[in-house]
Amino acid sequence: MADHDNLYRHVRDKASELRGQIDELKTTTLDATVRDAAVTQCLIGINDLTFDIRNHAHDSASHDQRTYNEIIKGLNGQLQKVRSEIAPRRKFAFKSAPKTIPTAFSSTLPEGAPVADGSNESSEQGSQVFGPKPAGTSSSPTASSFTNICNTLCLVPSPNNAGGGVVLADSSRCVIKCSVPSRSLTTKNVHNSLVVAGPINGAAHVTRLANSVLIVSCRQLRMHDCRNCDVYLQCSSNPIIEHCSEMRFAPLQDFLGLGVPEGIQTNMWNQVNDFNWLKAGHSPNWSVLSLARRFGPDQWTIIQSLTEGDPVGTVLEAFDIS
Repeated sequence: MADHDNLYRHVRDKASELRGQIDELKTTTLDATVRDAAVTQCLIGINDLTFDIRNHAHDSASHDQRTYNEIIKGLNGQLQKVRSEIAPRRKFAFKSAPKTIPTAFSSTLPEGAPVADGSNESSEQGSQVFGPKPAGTSSSPTASSFTNICNTLCLVPSPNNAGGGVVLADSSRCVIKCSVPSRSLTTKNVHNSLVVAGPINGAAHVTRLANSVLIVSCRQLRMHDCRNCDVYLQCSSNPIIEHCSEMRFAPLQDFLGLGVPEGIQTNMWNQVNDFNWLKAGHSPNWSVLSLARRFGPDQWTIIQSLTEGDPVGTVLEAFDIS
């Protein structure tokens, strides 16, 4: 199959998905946190698609490049229009010069930016549970952020986190479990860890994950610069990997009760697109996890029953994570 055909299908399918996400902004709750997170998710999606097009420009004819540029321009224009329509109206305001609405590749959106706002949380060695917010605080969905943690068990069981995002960065030897619906998952610079999340009603962006196990139910999965990982996946679109190696995929069955993103009925866990292998034939950078290496009932039971105080080292050892 020609490289340009693969790229064309990817651009077509991703653009269609983004148009749907942008249209959904019109029905998103008026809560500012949820609205801003949804807009940022669209911006990240357009950024990613633009990057994909530029990164593979050598595979496309000039007329195809013009078509792709028009698609990106149309997505940005659609997002600007919807943002203007859903922006809160002020009853009293002086007129001022029109302000430019940020579009994809704006300087205000750095690469790998979290999908939802949230403050960083750090912890000492041990276990940490992120529970309900103190009385009197807003019940709006917010991001749960875990940064610079080591030998730590983090649970996100609170309904207050539902609809927000989950961010995990610069951490090692951790067990992270988010068992409530979330808008997004952003993971960066994590190794020798177990990450469980779902359902993610948006995208899971995973960068530089190594020697780890990822268990996730999401609409979209993008993995960059990852190495030696087992991925148990429920995903409604083609998983995308780039600059990855030794990646092993298996279907996520509902052992954990994570559920699936709303409205999703298909699982494309083994339809992986490797953007560094656009040739015919199977990419050498990923494979299907053999039945002999997949988790058994004991491991699923451990994940399902994780509680505060469980020794991190023992949990990781049960999953052959050193």
